[in-house]
Amino acid sequence: MNLEHAFNADDNYYEEVLPDVWLMDDHRWAYLIWEISREKFDGRTASIIHIDYHWDAGDDFFEYPKMERKFKSLSLNDIKPLVKDDRWIRFDSFICPAIIRGIINEVHFLCYQDDGDVGIHEGSLEKHQAQQFIYRSSKDLKKQKFNKPYIFDFCIDVFNRSDMYYEGDIWNIEEVDNFLDDLELLVKNAKIVTVSMSYGYSGTTEDTKRLTNHVMGKFCDWRT
Repeated sequence: MNLEHAFNADDNYYEEVLPDVWLMDDHRWAYLIWEISREKFDGRTASIIHIDYHWDAGDDFFEYPKMERKFKSLSLNDIKPLVKDDRWIRFDSFICPAIIRGIINEVHFLCYQDDGDVGIHEGSLEKHQAQQFIYRSSKDLKKQKFNKPYIFDFCIDVFNRSDMYYEGDIWNIEEVDNFLDDLELLVKNAKIVTVSMSYGYSGTTEDTKRLTNHVMGKFCDWRT
């Protein structure tokens, strides 16, 4: 798989590299992909597995009920400019819009961020009758059984221990592979797979490219 064109793109890049497997630079595009992929869920409300260093659980609509009501009624053509312009749906607040719009009602988090709130604010969950589940390891997540369609959402920065922008304290290759191999069946059985490179958060530029090639190679092998 040649991803050089992806590495040379900007934060407006998102691409279906294999049927139902999407790669993007900025994670906010994941929301748009889920929105346009609703038919994959057979008319059911889906779950999401979110694997990332960060929770990305902000709810930009929570204190703006009038805008939230308007957002619920928007067409897909209306939503695209919001995502493109980084308004209301951002790289750290793209999960809650999917709850608000009824795409998902259950979030399974495997994240390592240890500052700020854990997961989605309880007020947002209660308001939309949604649930969240927190996992501490890939082995714990591997045990979870899903009885409805789910999205597998992944960020390359999960492998970076450093919280410094464009700096890397990257897991060694054995740690990376052990982690990924625990997720194989979850990747295979997902209705949609979305992967964000998240430049700046996933180490140096070369770290990001190397990890993206490795992850996408495995994911695409598992999906074919």
